[in-house]
Amino acid sequence: MYQYTIAQWLFFFFWYCFLGWIWECSYVSMKTAIEIKKWNWINRGFLHGPVIPIYGFAAISILLATIPFKTNVWLIFILGALAASLMELVTGSFMEKTFHVKYWDYSDLPLNYKGHVCLFVSLFWGALSVLMVKVIHVPIENIILEIPDVVTELVAFVLIAVFTYDFKESLQEALNLKELLEKLDDYKVVMRRLENRVDAVIAFTPLPDLDEVRKLPENAKERVLYKIEEMREKNVVRVQELKARLDKLGEALEDRNELLKQLEKQLRAIFARTNKQYLRVRNHLKRNPGVISKRYEEVLREIKDLFE
Repeated sequence: MYQYTIAQWLFFFFWYCFLGWIWECSYVSMKTAIEIKKWNWINRGFLHGPVIPIYGFAAISILLATIPFKTNVWLIFILGALAASLMELVTGSFMEKTFHVKYWDYSDLPLNYKGHVCLFVSLFWGALSVLMVKVIHVPIENIILEIPDVVTELVAFVLIAVFTYDFKESLQEALNLKELLEKLDDYKVVMRRLENRVDAVIAFTPLPDLDEVRKLPENAKERVLYKIEEMREKNVVRVQELKARLDKLGEALEDRNELLKQLEKQLRAIFARTNKQYLRVRNHLKRNPGVISKRYEEVLREIKDLFE
């Protein structure tokens, strides 16, 4: 492994990120086409561009762990499986702790650990390690080693710049999603506290239908913006109705004013978000439709329904 320069390692990283993106998008697109009987190319991954970093990190981890033993197939299998699984566990745990969502989940598979890793996927990583070290990496290595160092360094610099910009934009989308989940969850908590207490005194009537006859616009972006505005309007109606019922109760609820202040604060925080920010969250979920969150399960489901 000491024969590679830093620029060459970066080349390997981005190349395997690209191969991973092709594999992931092809698999998901084909699976979706079988389900809906229609072919659509689905762009997957945390980033916007044609790269999925976890495959690049997995490949580099496998190479670092197995190159000293590349003549021994069984050691490649075992060390590759361990290296990739460890990388998957660390990355998955970090992303869940940071964003409060899982970008992949193996909870439905047997012999998994916290949904981040499982035995069958680790075996897949082991088999892929053998395939990569013995077959895939050989021609890639030969090509990259033939490229002049100055060209390698220049291209690596450009790739890093593009990758950094893409990562910054995608990270902001992920943070927007985290913020939206937190705000919606806080809002729902305050609303439930109010509704549960008021419900003990008066009965609630169903929310009115804002517009039964109006149809959603044909354009996808306009449709999403309409649904966002509809969500805002429904929440305003809900709050207004609740305030009216609280006014009828008078002093029956001692902490009514404090609860209303909390509710209005949470409501303002939600509605302060621009349509652009909502669309960024939509784009992020579109590329990562499988994200789940135990902490914000209900509100994440509502956000996904909003963008369907």
